[in-house]
Amino acid sequence: MFKWFGILAIGAVLAGCATTRPPAHQQLQPLPAVGQGATEYRLPRLAPKNGNSDSLAVILSFSGGGTRAAALAHGVLKELKKTEVLWNGASTTLLDEVDVVAGVSGGSIAAAYFAAFGDEIFRSFEAGFLKSDFQGQLLASARSPANAYRLSSPWFGRGHLLAERLDATLFQGITYGDLGARGSRPFLLVTATDLTRGTGFEFSQEQFDLLCSRLDGVPLALAVAASSAVPIVMSPITIRNAAGECAAPRPRDVSPRLAAAASYLDAEQRPFIHLVDGGLADNLAVRGIVDAIAHAAGMAGQLETSGLRGIRKLVIVSVNAEQGLNDVLDRSDKVPTIAEVVDAISSATLARRSGEARAILADGAVRWPEELRAAGRAGSPLLDPSVELYVIEVGLRDHPEPKLRQKLLAIPTSFSLPDDDVDKLIAAGGRLLRESAEFERLRRDLAAP
Repeated sequence: MFKWFGILAIGAVLAGCATTRPPAHQQLQPLPAVGQGATEYRLPRLAPKNGNSDSLAVILSFSGGGTRAAALAHGVLKELKKTEVLWNGASTTLLDEVDVVAGVSGGSIAAAYFAAFGDEIFRSFEAGFLKSDFQGQLLASARSPANAYRLSSPWFGRGHLLAERLDATLFQGITYGDLGARGSRPFLLVTATDLTRGTGFEFSQEQFDLLCSRLDGVPLALAVAASSAVPIVMSPITIRNAAGECAAPRPRDVSPRLAAAASYLDAEQRPFIHLVDGGLADNLAVRGIVDAIAHAAGMAGQLETSGLRGIRKLVIVSVNAEQGLNDVLDRSDKVPTIAEVVDAISSATLARRSGEARAILADGAVRWPEELRAAGRAGSPLLDPSVELYVIEVGLRDHPEPKLRQKLLAIPTSFSLPDDDVDKLIAAGGRLLRESAEFERLRRDLAAP
């Protein structure tokens, strides 16, 4: 990915020449009254389909890590598709029961594609992205004279080229409004990082309520590009803050997972929001989930707004494609290059963030089951009194074969990988999920054949 450093000089030469302004920089649709938008994208508006039931709630989260993360997530999705279970007297698969799919950075590519195209992901995602030279195509696009000129604009950057390439290659112009009009689960949650606050920024209508804007017109490709905008390598994605132009919600009425909510309500101080790689705030894509369920109001209180009812089994699958730390630098006395420094800082930061999220998730897995059951006994319409929680972690660091584990952890964060590496990652995702003790407990409890 750091081949981009060689292209930065083009922008310097042409700086100030173009006046290109990407559409996302303009005013988004004004915010109507809550619930009036026919295509408003909120989880309670999405109905179950293909046998999906409220009583078996499945949440997937895909970490960052470029194509490495997307391939590992793809392997997990394939295994979920193969896992047949009996629920409410009918045969279904765990994939058909997915209610929410969250992702950051590379993981957001797989999450958004699955949310947009469903089972089509098993027919086209490998050839269309995982085993394509996506990074080479992106670099070629940046080198073209027309795009070199557009990149000289102070309002257009490499992040916008990434969004355009993602749209042309994968998402075909699909917007959040299209997902809302479809009206079915799974609900997609892509998270970027607020550049100046360092906090997560959700591409959700609840987040956009604070900006007095509609999410409907935002392309999935733009959200994924923002979540994948690695600083320096990719430019931030900028959106306008129209707070004050509507009756925005008060901070205390907003979900606690929306960090720094109050800061968005002052459009005079923050008329524009710059978004970068979501992994900088939460590389596991679970902090929003964790923050919601760990809030003082309790897990049930935060899930009430989901629209789900009578949950008997709540399943959280966290897929972690975290890369191993680059210790090669520590074996040399040479001054590290700029690219090596950026890579090392990024890897260390993401590893620390991932470790924090894993610790919180592990602690919650111990505390939350009784909180859930207590809420069910207290009469919550959301939860059955006998509700069970399953927290399933799928991480490359847990691969049982030491040599293969080291190879997998050494696969770089890139938008293009050798086909053999992609195959290894897909196989690892399926195996790690299949051999997870918590996953086996779930299959047992669901009478999986």
